[in-house]
Amino acid sequence: MPQRYSQNIEKLIWNESFRKWVLQPTPESDAFWYIWQVSNPDRVEDLKLARTVVAALRVQDQQLPEPELQHLISQTIARAKFENPSPVARTFHWQSLVWVTLLLLLFVLGWFLLK
Repeated sequence: MPQRYSQNIEKLIWNESFRKWVLQPTPESDAFWYIWQVSNPDRVEDLKLARTVVAALRVQDQQLPEPELQHLISQTIARAKFENPSPVARTFHWQSLVWVTLLLLLFVLGWFLLK
């Protein structure tokens, strides 16, 4: 899962239309990316992170050499994955807690009924 997450963000970061929208938005590009978000609600978090990366890497006076830009993007994605755990992992722990609680409740209830 984290690899797919990283690839989604990377695809957005390198998408020329996306970069233009982040750096030089127009009403047309705003409309396009709004519709994209509505059509892809599961990727909105990827879009937000990619937008942050593109905006953070904007350079006012000079262009970064391609290898340096690639390195900065890779570092940023690695940090984002480390700092933003997958929401699936959190859901899994809650589901486990619910199941354990239900099983414990059934065990205690059964214990008292059989006594």
